[in-house]
Amino acid sequence: MGAFVFQRHLHRHEDVNVVMSALGDDPQCLPVLIAWGAALRRDVASALREVIATGAWQGDFRVRSAAANWREKPRFQVFLDHGLERRRNRGPKYEHLSAAVLTFPETRAALYRASAAECPQHCRTETGTFAEDRHVDDYRQALFGWYAAIQHAHACVVKAARWFANAQPPDSRRPEAFTDWMSGTRRRHSSSTARETGPATRRAVQEIILMMHAWSPHTFEAIDVAFQKAEGEDASHAWGGSFEPAGRPEAQAAAEALASVLSPQERQHVRDIIDRIETDDEYRDMDLAKDSTLPCTSDRHRAYGTDPGGREDCATARGRVYEEASRSWSDEGIDHAADAARLARFLLGPRTDRIQTALAAARAAVARDTTEMAPQVWHDNAETLREAREAAGLDLHDAAGHLGIKPATLQRFEQATGKLPGRPASLGYLQLLALTCTQAGRTAPACIPQAISQPVVSLPTTL
Repeated sequence: MGAFVFQRHLHRHEDVNVVMSALGDDPQCLPVLIAWGAALRRDVASALREVIATGAWQGDFRVRSAAANWREKPRFQVFLDHGLERRRNRGPKYEHLSAAVLTFPETRAALYRASAAECPQHCRTETGTFAEDRHVDDYRQALFGWYAAIQHAHACVVKAARWFANAQPPDSRRPEAFTDWMSGTRRRHSSSTARETGPATRRAVQEIILMMHAWSPHTFEAIDVAFQKAEGEDASHAWGGSFEPAGRPEAQAAAEALASVLSPQERQHVRDIIDRIETDDEYRDMDLAKDSTLPCTSDRHRAYGTDPGGREDCATARGRVYEEASRSWSDEGIDHAADAARLARFLLGPRTDRIQTALAAARAAVARDTTEMAPQVWHDNAETLREAREAAGLDLHDAAGHLGIKPATLQRFEQATGKLPGRPASLGYLQLLALTCTQAGRTAPACIPQAISQPVVSLPTTL
């Protein structure tokens, strides 16, 4: 696994290394890295949302191979593991990915929901959408680019701090404060450091701190110790025994470099940012997953003139999936994972797939003798059923597509002309009509037997 396996996804990884190597000891490497890291982190989160939303991960070779080998349904965890590495210096790790999506609640919620519901698709998009595999490529490219960027974070901080401390005031590139250098802000008056830090500066500081934290888990402790020493306090490191030793010298050197160039106000600002990061890192994903008001995670609902209501419907469906997947089971013999996946397919698949899955499940719940009476019920009440279909807003062509018959055939059966329809088509028509009426807030025709309508109406489907 690692970089060797994903050589076709290393273009952005190599771009970062080439640019950082070209800059060398130039202090400009820090603002360049901050801007690049922010863009890569945003791309990782956005591409991962689309991978989950479109179900593009199911086309991954490893996912299909694992599903075929173990005779199981495709699992998202197989896809995620395939792009991550256990060893720090061989490729992206879970810690690197977690830091990348830390401030993107929609992506974190999508990840949690994918795990909780084991759902194959988390967005109401049509199958066969344009270039779904492109989302996988974008995700891997951005992930390896982010991995390359965070490796340079500590070294760039040290280089920039060393230049800032030694640069003479006439240097046109040197601003009043080091944090202004990170964001490219130019404030020339000494009183400006007392002003509230601007949004650009806050974002720049947060990005570099996140990048340092992603590469070395010792960063926060090293900064805390270095800042205390800079303020005249007696402090020492107590490196956590559970942490990997790699990254300690880098974190300590960068923290001491920061402490030497930051003002007391800037040091407090860095502390506040670290506190917010640690608070966000306390795994609030369960609350995010429960939040059914969170808009759909897919960018497709932000483009192409889509109806905003679709995003809210998708969010509500995902919330219901979470409730089903996470509730405790007291009854023995119930397959928790299978039931959650079944409900997820009902709620989150493309519209046609959801309807066909619902009809298939409802058909299995109807007794054989009841199925045999369905053709006669349809024939005897053809006009009433047709009027109900039209009133519920179900198009003739759509209905025929759901039933798997031609529109002309459906039209002939609705006119009660010719021979009786077959039992499967009749049962499907009656159940489709009952489901459509229920979803439209209308009363299903009384001529449909309850034994036929109840199995489909009781399903927790959102069409």
